[in-house]
Amino acid sequence: MGNSGIGQTFLPPENIDLCTVKKYSKIIADNSEAICIMNQKSEILDCNLSFANYLGFNDLDTFKIAVFNFVNICSDEQENTQKSIEDEVRRKIGECIGGGGCDFRWKLRNFDNVIIKSHVWFKPVRLKSGLMIQGLVRNIDISNTKVKSINKSLTTDTSLTSREIADWCIEEGVRITHSTIGYLAFVSKDQSKINLYGWSNSAMQNCSMINRPIIYDTVKTGLWGEALRQRKAVVTNDYVNATKYKKGHPKGHVKIIRHMNIPVFYNPDKGNVKKNRVVLIAGVGNKPKPYTKKDIVALEKLMNRMWKIFKQKFKI
Repeated sequence: MGNSGIGQTFLPPENIDLCTVKKYSKIIADNSEAICIMNQKSEILDCNLSFANYLGFNDLDTFKIAVFNFVNICSDEQENTQKSIEDEVRRKIGECIGGGGCDFRWKLRNFDNVIIKSHVWFKPVRLKSGLMIQGLVRNIDISNTKVKSINKSLTTDTSLTSREIADWCIEEGVRITHSTIGYLAFVSKDQSKINLYGWSNSAMQNCSMINRPIIYDTVKTGLWGEALRQRKAVVTNDYVNATKYKKGHPKGHVKIIRHMNIPVFYNPDKGNVKKNRVVLIAGVGNKPKPYTKKDIVALEKLMNRMWKIFKQKFKI
């Protein structure tokens, strides 16, 4: 598959070894995930626009402060004191360095004093100035009301963002197909580029590629690009022994055992007609049992509904 965004998770060490913070900032700049780079004191050195928007920064050059200033409550059992928060942040950084990375859940307070329930990933990266920590955050606070509005109807709820809808649909795609990983990628109008938009949380925990380019040339993609090229669902129940179309995957990519992905067309009701362009690819992987036609139908139904919500809500 090769990215997700979707989430992609972290660059292999050889690709970032001894680069500068400035260069690293350029690598993460266009990533749709909210990513920052900080030192071992938890001081945020730089971040991309997605991270700045997540915490409400107005100026990327004025926030050089410690990440614990944004942590509101580390856990429900822990007293929310400044010392306990600082101790928790330092403990997580130590856990990250000692174990090669970690993920956990925190409540973060943004600049508008809004509490955001967040899934956080820390990963050590060795830059020219020393060992740093890459942080990535995702909002997990999608209320039951929002879930129902996504799941049951084409909602007009203006509080829903495209990221909330897409993230929920990725996780739901994993659940309904009994998979363990999932991803979503958007396709350019001329069908020549694939923009890997996001991974399921489970994939991000096991993949180490988050800062690779998220835009791929269609002609250069391997098996995961076949759903676009063939304009139909592609199922690979024996990924290890599949040779046709497969081009391998980069170091650090989550291991694939089974894989299935589908194309979603601009006008889903018209189906695979010549002038109906593909707008996105949705994929899942590593189901314990082989994928079947039932899985294809379930994923197509979910993602076609999502695309209809996008068209209606965001006037695409």
